[in-house]
Amino acid sequence: MSESPWHRQVREKVFDSFKPNVLSSHTNISKLELYRGEKKRENCLSDVDIVVLDSTNEYITQLIEIETAMNPKKLIGIVLATHFCDSCRLPSGQKQLIKIALKIICKKEKDKSKKPLKLDVIKAALDEIILKIPGSVSSFHFEERP
Repeated sequence: MSESPWHRQVREKVFDSFKPNVLSSHTNISKLELYRGEKKRENCLSDVDIVVLDSTNEYITQLIEIETAMNPKKLIGIVLATHFCDSCRLPSGQKQLIKIALKIICKKEKDKSKKPLKLDVIKAALDEIILKIPGSVSSFHFEERP
C-alpha cells in the first residue's frame, strides 16, 4: 500500500525532529515489527511507523504511529497491541519495550465530525487498562494534525 502525501509529510517532519536517534519504517527499513515473546512471525502483533531511541541508541523511548483516519476501533487496537508487545525488531537487533511512550498522530477530521468526542471516551478507557494491566506502554496520547 502506498503512502499518502499527508502521511509522508507528517512522517518526515517527525523523523527530522528526532534525528539522529530515530528509525522510520518508510525509509530504508521495510517494517518496524513489535513482538510478544519469542521473535517469530506468528508472535508479531503490530508494527509502527517511527521508533525513537535514547541518546545512546540502547533503549526505545517512544513509538509513533501515523494514521490518516481516526477510526476508534483501529486506534484501540494499536494501543492494546503495542501494550502487549515486549520487543521490537530493529536492524541493529531486537530491543526490549519497557515503559515506552506511544504517540498516535491522526489526520484532523472535519470540524463537524463527532470522532474527536469518541477519542475522549476511548482514551479514558485505555488509560485505565494501561494502569491495571502490566505491559510495555507507560503512557500514550493521540495528536491531531491538519
